[in-house]
Amino acid sequence: MPSDSTAIQKISEELKSALARLEAQEGVSAKAVVDSDAGIMRIYSEDSDPLKRASSALSEVLELSYTTAEHHPYWSILYHSTEISKIVLDRWNESLESDQVSEILWRMQEIKMTVERLAEAANSESK
Repeated sequence: MPSDSTAIQKISEELKSALARLEAQEGVSAKAVVDSDAGIMRIYSEDSDPLKRASSALSEVLELSYTTAEHHPYWSILYHSTEISKIVLDRWNESLESDQVSEILWRMQEIKMTVERLAEAANSESK
């Protein structure tokens, strides 16, 4: 059985060949991006833009933040910062509404309180 890095490399080569054939035969253009360290491949159509790709990638972070148990010490930071990022990306080409600004401020306060608790815990452990 090949190692994970060998497997991802082989899959990547086959995928890129298939995409090249698809473009040559059908005129369909797509881009494959490989993160070998993470074992992840993403395929983007030619009409994809950085904002769409960022929103798509954020969905992976959202899934982690939604499924991480609330007792994890970093859960609140991940959850609230991801929600802030989602609001910002959703409104990227528009102005934020007042309720969205209020929500961002509230989430920032939640993050601040969590970081303060973590700092207190770190300080008490170092004594």
